[in-house]
Amino acid sequence: MVLTRHVHALVKPESKVKHLCVHTEEDLVAWTESNQTVTIGRIEDVGLAIEAHFSVPHRVSFMLFHRSHLVIGDEIGSISFYDYTGTLLESQEVDGGVQTCEPMGLKLAVISGMGSVYLVQFERPSQNLSERFGLGDVLMMAVSKASIHLAQQDGSVLSLNESNVHWRRPQRGDLGERITGMGLTRGGALFLTREGHALVAGEEEAIEFELWDKGELLLRKDLSMRLLTSSEAILGAILGFDDGTVHRLHEDGRMDPVLSTGHPVFTCFEHQSSVVASSWFYIHGFTDEQAWKVEHQGMPQLLHVHQGKDLLIFAGDDQNDYTEPEPIGCIDLKKEVWETDAAELTGWFQDAVSSPTLTAEQLYGDGDDDVLMHLTEDERVSYAGSPASEHPADSLLAAMGTAETSASEVEAMLDEDELMDALNSPEEMSLEETGLLLDALSAAVDEVHPPRAIAGDDQRHQAEADGTCIVLLDGRGSYDPHDQIMKWSWHDNRGQELSTTSQLKLRLPVGRHAFELRVVDRQGSWTTDSLIVHVMDGSTS
Repeated sequence: MVLTRHVHALVKPESKVKHLCVHTEEDLVAWTESNQTVTIGRIEDVGLAIEAHFSVPHRVSFMLFHRSHLVIGDEIGSISFYDYTGTLLESQEVDGGVQTCEPMGLKLAVISGMGSVYLVQFERPSQNLSERFGLGDVLMMAVSKASIHLAQQDGSVLSLNESNVHWRRPQRGDLGERITGMGLTRGGALFLTREGHALVAGEEEAIEFELWDKGELLLRKDLSMRLLTSSEAILGAILGFDDGTVHRLHEDGRMDPVLSTGHPVFTCFEHQSSVVASSWFYIHGFTDEQAWKVEHQGMPQLLHVHQGKDLLIFAGDDQNDYTEPEPIGCIDLKKEVWETDAAELTGWFQDAVSSPTLTAEQLYGDGDDDVLMHLTEDERVSYAGSPASEHPADSLLAAMGTAETSASEVEAMLDEDELMDALNSPEEMSLEETGLLLDALSAAVDEVHPPRAIAGDDQRHQAEADGTCIVLLDGRGSYDPHDQIMKWSWHDNRGQELSTTSQLKLRLPVGRHAFELRVVDRQGSWTTDSLIVHVMDGSTS
């Protein structure tokens, strides 16, 4: 037996949900689906009232409510502001598209797909902070009302505002390091995790946790797990790790375990007396010393809480393009936890999509009433006017316009020459013919093709006066027949991973440099491609 909470399906979407956001003050929820549609709904006591439903021209990469707008970033190169009726109010260009976005007062801090940082505001010109302060390729950020904290590809960390850079973290060691996680506590302290070569023989890497406040290092300690996600909390912050554990970070650096989910944590947060985290196909919670969990039909990577109504709204898909879309779920955190069998955790979403079960008597009953109750009105009229038969099934087939045809005849009708005609005229096919056609189509798709990595052509550049040159490695030409690319991974000629983004900017010295791009899909299939970058001395022609 396990403790759980009451769950209901808030809505059943038409296709897979890709992004989800909640506006607490306006009682609004919005989501985007894989078919590039956006829906805005108002949360009511009896369910959800749809306010707007519209399509967007490009695939959405980010979405959030900000002040009186729904802000949508796409993968192509813009960030757009919509009102709650779905009317486009303004679009601003963001070179390389929107990778992530965080509110900063009236403005929005944006990292583009090219690793540049912008400040964006509705009906105001955007500000390119990367150009203003000479930033490199930015990987992640943590935003407060007064500062933006940035981690760059080269391992450097700095804090800035619109006017100046007011802090830089001293880098450690000569062999390089990577910043793998970063966040802020409620009190404004910056924490991060870094990976660098340990001070031991060999290539062993160490994971360290650091806590900084007002430019002063408060704590540094080793960790045995990687930080994946975090959020501010009353006493500091809530941290989620790749080993499935969730910890509470205090302002003084103390770290207390709260939950163990068993799988890498997607997202985690604190709401009043509850700590909530999602991982694998479950949402885990810890409330008043009681651990509870809820199961979802998909992986609940999208998790938001409505502060005023104490509602937890979540979504996520099972990463299988051949299954039905998963419902958006809702949990009322005001209600008490209750005990149930673990096998019953799936009941809420199975009830939401299941069809009524028919008994054997309903399916095979001899009486006409049993047959008629499963027909449409037109089929009932046709059935009533048909001649009596000793075989009710024959009459039923006649009423539904379905003539009996032998399997060999149907196969002959679906020969190779007439397949396209059959596809173009599905209304003329019987149920049995349709089934055979679907079998034929399914037989043609008997394998899953791996993604194809495309690293681009070899490059030749001339070095600048300092003997180096900035180059761009671009793997966006990589593709997957099933549109399931999950990760890009750039490696140098030593096999060291340089980046997990599709594009990578590097400053290279004079010489010949080899790079490899690895592309991985959701099934774990992967392929590689490589390129050579020649950086020539500027004095050569």
